[in-house]
Amino acid sequence: MVGSNEGRAGDATAVLAGRGTFSEQWLSAGGKKIVPVPAGSLTDGSLVRRVIEGCRAAGADVVLVMRPSAGAAAPADSLPPTDPGLVALPPPLLLAAANLEGAVLFPRPGYALVAGTSAFLAGAAAEGVDQGRARFARYARAAEPEWPGLKATARSFPPGHVAWKHPEDVPVDTATGRQLALMRDVAAGHCTGAEFAVGWLDARRRSQRQGERVRDPLETVLDRVFSLLEDYSIDPQFKEPDDLSDDGLKNAVIRLLHKVE
Repeated sequence: MVGSNEGRAGDATAVLAGRGTFSEQWLSAGGKKIVPVPAGSLTDGSLVRRVIEGCRAAGADVVLVMRPSAGAAAPADSLPPTDPGLVALPPPLLLAAANLEGAVLFPRPGYALVAGTSAFLAGAAAEGVDQGRARFARYARAAEPEWPGLKATARSFPPGHVAWKHPEDVPVDTATGRQLALMRDVAAGHCTGAEFAVGWLDARRRSQRQGERVRDPLETVLDRVFSLLEDYSIDPQFKEPDDLSDDGLKNAVIRLLHKVE
């Protein structure tokens, strides 16, 4: 934790340049990036989960809650990330990790801006920066009648990478290319299930950090592999009776490869 509430309030203020924008100085420290995300009229479970996971990933155990206004900012309160008081709060609102690794700015109904270091975004925007921006663009088109101005927000944060649709579209020297190579290896029996799981999950994390982006049908297949690995125990001593076996994992990957190759 950081010092007093007074000290925290000063730190939280430094995150903002105005009511609806982050400070360029704060963003440049640590190479922070911004991902717009859907929001309603109040903070909800989805938005608060981003704060919780971001704080956990960045090693912060306190959330600074501040109400920015046109001319000033009210002093920040500090709450544990799991505090129920974070739900059902109206905009304008700033929720910042106490170590200032990241923050969620909720400037008005309809959207919020998640910003932070790669560590914070690994939890708060686990879908990846480009993937999150692409999803927000789709949301903005659909929700524009209810929340005017969302398309302009989406245009301010375009994805930086092309979205790959098929395995043949993916460069082999990318993290996504590594995921596909590992799928082929385990399908051919060139690596064990545990070797596949460790390497594939590492490649997935790297693809998200690097902003690599996929779309259907490849997106669905890679998401399905991730779901399979949630049911697979890498360490045999922790394997449960209903966990996916090595053969089950291999056969499932073979079926998934057949869907896209």
